[in-house]
Amino acid sequence: MHQTTSTGSLDLPALSAAERLFIWGFRAKARSGSVVPTAADIRQVYDHFRVGDAVPSLESIIEIFACTAHTAIEVHCPTCPRMSDCEHGILRAIAAAQQQRIDAARAQFECWLPPVGADWALAPVRGLATIFSMAGLILPDRQAPPFGHDRTMAMKRWLVGSPTLH
Repeated sequence: MHQTTSTGSLDLPALSAAERLFIWGFRAKARSGSVVPTAADIRQVYDHFRVGDAVPSLESIIEIFACTAHTAIEVHCPTCPRMSDCEHGILRAIAAAQQQRIDAARAQFECWLPPVGADWALAPVRGLATIFSMAGLILPDRQAPPFGHDRTMAMKRWLVGSPTLH
């Protein structure tokens, strides 16, 4: 059985250290076109927390989103204290993978990815989740707010430079 806590409107400062580390890395990697932080910076920070081996998995997850997403995800800049619903969803998927609830992780990814993309994401997600677990960085299983079915599997287009990244 897994322990669940409510997300409410948790922002970055209220998250656990493991959650903040993952989100910072995810945000930084998603914005890799910017000057800071660099790939080396991300690796150095992750190495400091003994999860440097998770960086390739993180890169794979970002690449899968970039290549297969049918819906835009809202990813804030690495220093933003606010958390998007999408970022909370990604945390839920990683937490589910740490607890071997792979169906829950896959279902969460299907909010943004087609079924084949969600399947592809599972291997790097499981790898990242395992590496974080082995380093003692456990992501809590936070209860998901009600999620409208109209937001899943909808084919949407968004403009490059849209407000999904800030």
